[in-house]
Amino acid sequence: MSERIEIPDEVERTEIEAFVMASADAVWELWTTAEGFEQWWWPMFGDTSYEVDAREGGSYRFRTATGGFGVQGRFLQLDEAKRIVLLWDWMSNYEGGDQREDLVVIEFDELGDGTHVRVTQTGPLDELEPLREGWQDCLTRLEEHFDD
Repeated sequence: MSERIEIPDEVERTEIEAFVMASADAVWELWTTAEGFEQWWWPMFGDTSYEVDAREGGSYRFRTATGGFGVQGRFLQLDEAKRIVLLWDWMSNYEGGDQREDLVVIEFDELGDGTHVRVTQTGPLDELEPLREGWQDCLTRLEEHFDD
């Protein structure tokens, strides 16, 4: 693996945490496969397509016509069942504007009967609260997936 990518201290970011009642390996599977994301990411949009090539340099793309948005990016680093670093690009965010890629770091820490998940995403200060709310929504669905 290349040198560990970190978000510099001076960069604006939001951080969201969750505790999932599953092993880090089980949670990892849901973050690195199209079949995994289908189970919890945007289930409210039945037309969402998921493309995932979870390897360093590989890409991902999630799109929903019903929701009217999508996200895409590249996997920069993967440390199995421990950490994912990726670039994040809202596909609908820059229509008529500039494309922007944010950095996202997802960390998994297996503790007892479950896994602590921490998501950190960079972004402009005025967009951090909506990003936080979106991630909180997704992580709540991830937690609920394992409650069933």
